[in-house]
Amino acid sequence: MNLINKILLNLFSTSIKKNTKFKDVHKGESCYIFGNGSSLKYYDLKLFNDKASIGCGALFAHKDFKDLNLKYYYVAHPLFFYKFWKNPYSKRYEKNKVGEFYRKKMTLFPETQYFTSLSNYFGIRGDNINYVYHFGQVDELIVGSQMDEVFSMMEGSMMGMIGVALYLGYTDITLVGCDYTFSPKMHGHFYERGPEKSSQGSAFLGKTLNLIKDKVTLRTITPNEEFGGNVLPSITYKELVGDDPVYKGNNKILSEEDLKELDSMGMEYKIY
Repeated sequence: MNLINKILLNLFSTSIKKNTKFKDVHKGESCYIFGNGSSLKYYDLKLFNDKASIGCGALFAHKDFKDLNLKYYYVAHPLFFYKFWKNPYSKRYEKNKVGEFYRKKMTLFPETQYFTSLSNYFGIRGDNINYVYHFGQVDELIVGSQMDEVFSMMEGSMMGMIGVALYLGYTDITLVGCDYTFSPKMHGHFYERGPEKSSQGSAFLGKTLNLIKDKVTLRTITPNEEFGGNVLPSITYKELVGDDPVYKGNNKILSEEDLKELDSMGMEYKIY
């Protein structure tokens, strides 16, 4: 850890140490982790409320979000909750419509605990806002889950959510909508228009997933038998919930208002 990160850790240690209240509070329990993949278009989210869930991204824009038993949410994009930001696509500094959209949705679910990057400390505050940071020690081959100190698992939202789950003590984890963990991979997001595209290739962060599945039970859910686990064992939607998958377009699972907002963000989402 370099000098700057050591100073940051010392300055914000009190805020980071507050996460100790979450340590092993769900020890030995099962949970769902929700990505934002296109496969969510095939699933009835109401059938996933038998366990606690961890979500990320724009999941709270899904019409059935409120039916989930979603206790935790991971929004760890750096410098994400400030009025202005550098758009990663246009590369221009502009009004931060994305962060504003997230902030608005987060206020609708005050019972959810949110985990965000320490870099957002001056951008968003609240009783249910919690901060995590890697302090320069992000490494896809390190499986660290210490949210009360150095949180190394910040290599993307999926890995971050798994890190949160490990710290909370969950030992049986089912990935839902994490479409790069099965083969063929399904591309796109649930809030984008179809048709969905698939491609062959190894699982996202496969080496790290192998390390994690040695610690806990970890599986991924697929829409049907055409897809299978790559690194992780898989289970089809029907095997898990007992119902056949039914495809719904993004206009069926998001409100027109949310679709328009997502389309206006300049993030190259394929909405219409």
